Amino acid sequence: MANSAIKYQSTAIINIDASCFDKPILSHTYTDGCGEIVFEGSLTSIGESAFAKNEEIISITLPETLQIIGNSAFWRCSNLEEVVIVGKNLQTVGNGVFRQCTKLASINLPDSVTSIGTEAFGLCWDLKSFKIPRGVTKIEDWTFNGAKLTQLTIPENVKEIGYRAFAHTSIQSLVIPGTLKRVSKIAFWHSDELEDLKICDGVEVIGPMAFAECGKLKNIDFGNTITLIDEQAFEEDAMLTSVVIPPSVKEIKWRAFNKCSSLRDVTVSSNTHIDDQAFNCHEIKRV
Repeated sequence: MANSAIKYQSTAIINIDASCFDKPILSHTYTDGCGEIVFEGSLTSIGESAFAKNEEIISITLPETLQIIGNSAFWRCSNLEEVVIVGKNLQTVGNGVFRQCTKLASINLPDSVTSIGTEAFGLCWDLKSFKIPRGVTKIEDWTFNGAKLTQLTIPENVKEIGYRAFAHTSIQSLVIPGTLKRVSKIAFWHSDELEDLKICDGVEVIGPMAFAECGKLKNIDFGNTITLIDEQAFEEDAMLTSVVIPPSVKEIKWRAFNKCSSLRDVTVSSNTHIDDQAFNCHEIKRV
């Protein structure tokens, strides 16, 4: 079996726990700011907290044979800027893997990845764009919470987005694919830069506070299949001036558009039930 290696750039040789890898370490060298860890065989797994809180790592290249990155493997690597993943064998990115990697700006997960754990990219302040691998069907709770994403691509095979998955991000324009039946509670809460939202046909439920406090949201295309807009879904979206609710919506719940201070033009079907305070007493046009 061929040897595999992890290469890195650093200001000094990094300390690692050999027990965090599924192959014994053959050698660990460091020359002129570049290090290389060579294993006795093809590395397929990096274990829990293998590089956690290591402030020396600036960039790292992971081998082609790698399949699993364990929980918190790079947690709080505060100077890590770039992760290069060679090949298309990676399948699992564990919980909190890159959480609080505040300088991480570049990572491209291959479509072979089928699982990204909770808080995997939480508080990655320099991570501006991300393409979710096509193998991923569920975005876990808190996965990108606090990451300053400005660009996000959600593939059509995603079926579930978890609690607070993209809260406190800086996404500017968003398309929700129709394979996603429900936008979960607080999923995009406080996405301060979000201006344009398109919800494709197939989505049925906008969960509680899903897009609340999105202070720049101006344009919403609800599609034609939404049946429920839940409590406080768009509360305090101060730049929203008009909404056209499709006739598919059966109920708009309590405070769904409460405190939308600029909202003046609301069009909704006469068959849609509107809970108290849903529009904070704004004038509603029934059609």
